[in-house]
Amino acid sequence: MTDSRLMQMNETLAEIIRGRTIGLVNKEGGLVTIVFNDCSRMQVKVIEGPTMNMLGEGRIEAVGEDGAELTLFGEDDRRAILRLAAPGASITVKDKDGLVEYAG
Repeated sequence: MTDSRLMQMNETLAEIIRGRTIGLVNKEGGLVTIVFNDCSRMQVKVIEGPTMNMLGEGRIEAVGEDGAELTLFGEDDRRAILRLAAPGASITVKDKDGLVEYAG
């Protein structure tokens, strides 16, 4: 399990998605799509599915990265860990109108 004390926090991404509530998580091929209740969505290119997804329909509180591993921290110590296909170029967040809020 990833230790949040040892990983680099992604404050830029966290600032954008912090407080958003997860409505749906979908994995199709090498892409994980998280749809938030405000109809925004985050797409993550992965080399495999979530190694651990305990977020449920909770809210995002923080985001950490450790090499090719992206960890989403939610309420009540819940978390999801995703293995990025290409660190630095695998994550896109779009608002409800499809405008890019984050790409990295």
